[in-house]
Amino acid sequence: MRAIDSVLAQTVPVDEVIVVDDGSTDESAEAIRSRYGSRVAIFRQENGGVSAARNRGICEAKGEWIAFLDSDDVWLPTKIERQLEALDAVGDRFGVCFTDCVYEGNPKKKLSVFQETGFKGAPRFGALEEPAKYVLAECEPFYTQSLLVLRSLLQAPHGFDHALVLREDTDVLFRLTFRTRFCYVTEPLVRIDRNPSREVGLCNLYSMRDDRMFDSLRRLYTKWLELPEVAGSEYELPVREMLRKLYYDSAESKIHGLRMGPALREIDGLRLLGDSYASVVVTLLSRKIAKLRRNFARPGGGEKKIARVGLEQPSTIRPGDFLGSPDLETQVQNKVSNNHRIRRG
Repeated sequence: MRAIDSVLAQTVPVDEVIVVDDGSTDESAEAIRSRYGSRVAIFRQENGGVSAARNRGICEAKGEWIAFLDSDDVWLPTKIERQLEALDAVGDRFGVCFTDCVYEGNPKKKLSVFQETGFKGAPRFGALEEPAKYVLAECEPFYTQSLLVLRSLLQAPHGFDHALVLREDTDVLFRLTFRTRFCYVTEPLVRIDRNPSREVGLCNLYSMRDDRMFDSLRRLYTKWLELPEVAGSEYELPVREMLRKLYYDSAESKIHGLRMGPALREIDGLRLLGDSYASVVVTLLSRKIAKLRRNFARPGGGEKKIARVGLEQPSTIRPGDFLGSPDLETQVQNKVSNNHRIRRG
């Protein structure tokens, strides 16, 4: 209920509050109806996952702008007010506004989203240039819970992909980067519940090398390569490299499980990307040797250092300002050389 309370407590009242009951088996819908009455519209549907729920909310909404909030998260009272101020300040060419966020429920997560991604020292309001580069480098400073988006940009067929079991929000954001401009508010105006228990399912998908993870990411990257804004652009090579690494990860996982048929299908995918059978075999062997070396390496052999580049006081933020380099290909190749880290979903 606290999520709904935080929406209704906004200093600039929202036009409508929509709750999508995605096949719940408890009495939460009845409790919401009893507590809020006509102030909250409830739509029930069979369980279809987070993408189906968000798309239903988009479909039922009537306002010009739309914002999202998960049931365990909270908006601070001035969230919408500050975002409308930012949109007034930057002009009418912007269809997405996001804010900083802080975490609750996990004492290890002490930094805000902007601090985590190195997005600091920026002015109160501003424009984010080339947001697609932040998405590809997996250091985007925006969460779905902080977005304020023009509803027209999310209407079918531009909504959330039901077939993705993870990174469905990343998919929407990447596609939005080519359809509108992004602006930001540097205040942390959203509190995100990061109790470790919330991430168990997603962690299992990654740690168990679940086929659903590989299938979703394969669909994601393949779909991105088909975008006219990506094909033949500076974004194509980084996305192809992400897809190539995914095929190797998946083939390696399936070989480890003695599932040779599915492994060969992943190798066929690599062949379509231009890798020869010989190069595939050599790469898989080298990855296996590297993994064995890591397993037998002495603990404490070196300290991993991560440097973040702070911002000055620009009115417009560009990828090079906090990625440390404007070279997108270098950023993404560095990223894909490591395992995919757990992403919000």
